[in-house]
Amino acid sequence: MNVADDESIPVPVAPDSPGVTRDGGHELAALLSSAGPAGGASPGPAPAPADRSPRRRRRAVLAWSLSIAGVLLLAGLGAVLQLTANLGYDQAHTQLSAALTKQGTEASNNERVRAFDDESARAADVLLGVTDPALVSDAHRADLTTARDRAQKASAAALSLAGTQVPEPGTKPSWFWELYGRTARLEADARAVNSLASALGRSSEELGSATGAIGETGVAVVKAAGGLAAQIEADNTPSPNEGVLQLRELSAQLVATTSLDEQIAQGFRDYATTVQQVRDGHVATLAAEAGPLQGARQQIEDFARSLVPGVLLDFEWADRVNDLGGDNGYLSGETRTPIESGQYATILLSNSIAEEWPGDSSRALVAHEAGHAIATKCRSMVDNADSASAEAWATAWAIGMGFTDPGNGTQAYGSPPDSVVQQAAACR
Repeated sequence: MNVADDESIPVPVAPDSPGVTRDGGHELAALLSSAGPAGGASPGPAPAPADRSPRRRRRAVLAWSLSIAGVLLLAGLGAVLQLTANLGYDQAHTQLSAALTKQGTEASNNERVRAFDDESARAADVLLGVTDPALVSDAHRADLTTARDRAQKASAAALSLAGTQVPEPGTKPSWFWELYGRTARLEADARAVNSLASALGRSSEELGSATGAIGETGVAVVKAAGGLAAQIEADNTPSPNEGVLQLRELSAQLVATTSLDEQIAQGFRDYATTVQQVRDGHVATLAAEAGPLQGARQQIEDFARSLVPGVLLDFEWADRVNDLGGDNGYLSGETRTPIESGQYATILLSNSIAEEWPGDSSRALVAHEAGHAIATKCRSMVDNADSASAEAWATAWAIGMGFTDPGNGTQAYGSPPDSVVQQAAACR
């Protein structure tokens, strides 16, 4: 279809659209849309908004930076917590180790003291087992019982402490949340172990005090009893030499005692047994000498002992000695002495000596036998291994003591040289 130049084709325009007249053609619209405001012309359409993509990029960078910082912050915080947890654990571990060392030292010391205390208590039991009131007085028995009971109580308490289980540090955890929990446990364990160590120390002190009380009382008991030996011996004369010699030996050990242990306690018990042996020996000796000659026999024994102070004498009586006696008109005697050591002897006498007592011959013969006995005090002066020399020496000693009756040995062995008489006179 041909359209004339003057014909116009209407263009639909939205009502009130800016920059477009209702009656203009599209050329005008195009012209108006491209022209800027000038002079009094109406303003054109509003400029398009600026591109916002740089701002979004800045926000993304900021968000990314904040994320990185957060990660770094968390990592740093974790490192600090890990370091702090490790340091705290190591310190707690050191504290527990020190506490365990202290507890071990106290436990070892407590064990030693407890062993000594237990031995002292056992020693006290041995002493208390001696019922002789002459050896353990009522006062000593009460004191020793109190000390023993205290020691046993202290030992039982110490044994209970010794059975207490102690914690072990264990393996060190890796992560801080585990380290914190383990650290708290180590600190509590260290406090508990330190308390146990202190309790063991106090226990050792109590054990030592109880042991000291036993020792002090026990030594007093032992020394007092040992000091009675001389009186016991005197009260039980005559009694066989064997028991008297053992009594003297044990007495010397007890008197020298400075501390109480089981060995000393056993010695005390042996001493008590020996005391009874001496007493029983005294009774048995008197019973053996009973009869019409008992009075004379005891006088003769006392006489012989008075001549040889310090020498223990046993006496045996028989109708015949060396096949000689009253039934064949003889006075007879014999003395047995240890060849190597010991100031003691056994004198054998015929009953005829007691029957003739206190005749000069009886006295002189007893003096001769006493000369053999006292030779145990002067071993360097006489050869007791040689019978002739020993008899000459005994005769010379009797002569030196003033006994001139032939019963002094001259009748049987002849007169000794004056030099031997002078030598023997030096033995007293």
